[in-house]
Amino acid sequence: MQTLSTLLSGTLIPLVALLALLWAALSVYLVVAGRRAREAAATVRNVLAELNGIEASTLSPEEQVRAVERLAGRLDRLMLLRIAATLPDRSPLSEAFARVVTNQHKLEWFVQQASASRGPRANWRRIAALRLLAHHGYSGIVQLLAQAAAEHDSEIVGAALAILGRTPDMKAAEILVTALKTQQYSPSRLATFLDRFPLPIPGLLRPLLHHPDATVRYWAVMLLARHRGAPGAEGEIAALTSDPAPLVRRAAVASLAQLNPAAAVIAARPLLADPVWFVRAHAARAIGETQDPDHAREIAPLLADREWWVRTAAKEALQRMGPEVWSALVPYLDHVDAFARNGAAEVLQNIGILDSLIILEAATVRPSPEKIDMLRKIASAGGTRMTEALLDRVDQQTRPRVRSLLASLGLEPAGAQS
Repeated sequence: MQTLSTLLSGTLIPLVALLALLWAALSVYLVVAGRRAREAAATVRNVLAELNGIEASTLSPEEQVRAVERLAGRLDRLMLLRIAATLPDRSPLSEAFARVVTNQHKLEWFVQQASASRGPRANWRRIAALRLLAHHGYSGIVQLLAQAAAEHDSEIVGAALAILGRTPDMKAAEILVTALKTQQYSPSRLATFLDRFPLPIPGLLRPLLHHPDATVRYWAVMLLARHRGAPGAEGEIAALTSDPAPLVRRAAVASLAQLNPAAAVIAARPLLADPVWFVRAHAARAIGETQDPDHAREIAPLLADREWWVRTAAKEALQRMGPEVWSALVPYLDHVDAFARNGAAEVLQNIGILDSLIILEAATVRPSPEKIDMLRKIASAGGTRMTEALLDRVDQQTRPRVRSLLASLGLEPAGAQS
């Protein structure tokens, strides 16, 4: 027993001492690493402040470049990469900094940093080098970005695709379109890169309208809406208002409204009865884009739609059409559906019909029975808040007559102030 105790004691003491030594070494390392990280962050902040000062100065472009050269000359290559990682994506300063840095040091070193994968902890170095080379205008940047975009590290892939989106080269656009087709990365992010691409690319986008995946067709429609005059695209988008996927129908009718409002009306009419609520809502908005009151009777039935979003879209569309829609809305003041009655009253108020009607009748010695009946229906359908708001809008001189008229209709708000 004593031998076992002696053995354990002889083993544990060195082990505990070793653990204590390792703990002390780790503590020292963390303290030193933390101090270095803080120093590096402070250097980055200071250099960025100096660069911003150079950019905002009254120095000539040549003098600014010399100032950047002096500043960059004080920093090692890794610190220059840290600075590059924080510079704006689109800025003359970023381009000047990239040219200076890649001239002061061997370009091959930056290409090497941009080419090799060294694990997630070193991703920032590769991304910064890619950004520097892109700002520099390096001839092989698209190839490097394509290589990075084909990897499995999502951070590297996302950064490469973002830089491709700022690279004015049709090969870069082709890589982005391929990524969208294969859904290699977030479709919405890829669509953002393609939407901001510095060159016109409708020729690359049009084939996507016929892609078997609905998500790809959806983004193709949304992106092509920004490219007015793309040959043949308008007719293909109109055809997609009958697409099996509701998301594509919604995008098609919304995009068509931007490209050709008259064609959008024709395509939108059947979609007012679409089984999917957001398609109905966008169809109403597409027709509302024409601001033509002749279409009010087509939109008005949606005031009774079961979905709030559709009713809201209908009201917005009717309001865009102006005061002439009033005759299409009057029948809805007697509608069996309370939402329809309230929606019609709200539109009549928002287009100014209620105000002008009640002020006119309040100033008349013998108000028209028909108009009084319409006022009663509007105010009743709109509720007490509508009459309270009406009193708030009229001036002090007119308010007593309006209150009197409302009182005669039994509609004066209980808390109305004179």
